[in-house]
Amino acid sequence: DETTGDGGVFSSYLQIRGSIPTFWTQESSVTMPKPPIVLNRVDPTYQATQAHFDDLLRRYGSPIIVVDLVKQSEKREREVIVGNEFRNAIDYINCHIDDRHKILYCALDYSHISKHRNLNVSSSLNDVATWSVNRTGFFCSEPKWKIAEGGG
Repeated sequence: DETTGDGGVFSSYLQIRGSIPTFWTQESSVTMPKPPIVLNRVDPTYQATQAHFDDLLRRYGSPIIVVDLVKQSEKREREVIVGNEFRNAIDYINCHIDDRHKILYCALDYSHISKHRNLNVSSSLNDVATWSVNRTGFFCSEPKWKIAEGGG
């Protein structure tokens, strides 16, 4: 959404946080602090996921950027299961839609980054934010601002 004011022309964005739009369950249990995640319905054409992104596209337009914060690797796979299914759904959808509306996907394993002293969470989040902003074309016409790749 673009608005004009005394200071220039600005863009805005919408951020939606939610559950992964595929068919999965996780039973809550007092005795099991991390219950297994189960894919509980076969949906080879990802109809529910497509309906979710169709709704977002119709309501807000493109680009749609997904920042996936699900763990990308685990000794005992839980989140990875639903994360892989989500990534497969996005890949499937992107094969069947116009290039200008393809879903942009970025995985950021926040848990992994925060546990390694050689990796920096703030820097990683900044890199993803910079990537995202540069893909959307957000801008401010006055004063002249530029978001640089590499945190500069």
